[in-house]
Amino acid sequence: MPTSSMLTRLRAGALVLAFSSNSSNSGIPEAARVIEVDAKGGPRFGAQFSRTSLLNDGEVILTFDDGPLQPYTQQVLAALADHCTKATFFMVGRRAMADPALAQEVARQGHTVGTHTWSHRNMSTITTNHALAEIDLGFSAVRRSVGAPIAPFFRFPYLVQDEAMLAHLGAHNLAAFSIDIDPFDYRTRDPAQVVRDVVRKVTTAKKGIILMHDVEPSTAGGIKTLLDELQARGIRVVHLVAKGKAETVPVYDAFVAKPLTDAARDLLTRRGSYWPLTKEGELISTMPGSARVAAPDRPPFPRR
Repeated sequence: MPTSSMLTRLRAGALVLAFSSNSSNSGIPEAARVIEVDAKGGPRFGAQFSRTSLLNDGEVILTFDDGPLQPYTQQVLAALADHCTKATFFMVGRRAMADPALAQEVARQGHTVGTHTWSHRNMSTITTNHALAEIDLGFSAVRRSVGAPIAPFFRFPYLVQDEAMLAHLGAHNLAAFSIDIDPFDYRTRDPAQVVRDVVRKVTTAKKGIILMHDVEPSTAGGIKTLLDELQARGIRVVHLVAKGKAETVPVYDAFVAKPLTDAARDLLTRRGSYWPLTKEGELISTMPGSARVAAPDRPPFPRR
């Protein structure tokens, strides 16, 4: 365990806990720092939003989007465990509901769980009401799947958003996380290419929030080597945690609490399946074609 600590307050509601680093018997260093983020007011992080950074030179934050998904999430978890390293997983709501045991395993191993909408829609292609429903239903679905409070951390699919969506996050005290380093792991099945791209970009940028996907075989196959390479270069992986928990919307909590039929669970696993939200953002009560359930009242944002 760390032997000393220092607590300092940064801008944008972030608290940083700085710990001294010790080496375990295996020779793998413990995390150099834990960054505790206060999401009150909806702070925004990453190069897309700000030139300032939570990190010092030589530090990175590992983030994984789009999961959980067997077997790749398990491979990522195993590599992180071998390195005593923690990451942040931005889960897609329908994927978490399709495999709640795997979502729970991510949390059980001490990783931070945030969300990445209900179904990974491109927010620029849907109405504002639909987009806000995607955000809120995603939090309820991941919270239900994990079976415990989750972090008030959110990442937009494709890093696409507008001011109405950002205002919604702020009003609900949800922090928005963009990225600094992108190896485009979804464009290749070659783990070595992912490792090379991350190492090259970290070397150039010196620090940053790294985006990867725990649904990609390239990342699952390369994560252990990547962690070895970062360690060899003295790059420290910082653990991002939340001060407080995400608050969810009762109507969505009630919806995701309904037992899933086998047919419904199968539908959730299908790529490109957007059930149970209509294009207007209303809930479909059970399966497609059944009665709709009105979504919660929302501020009168303009429709896209």
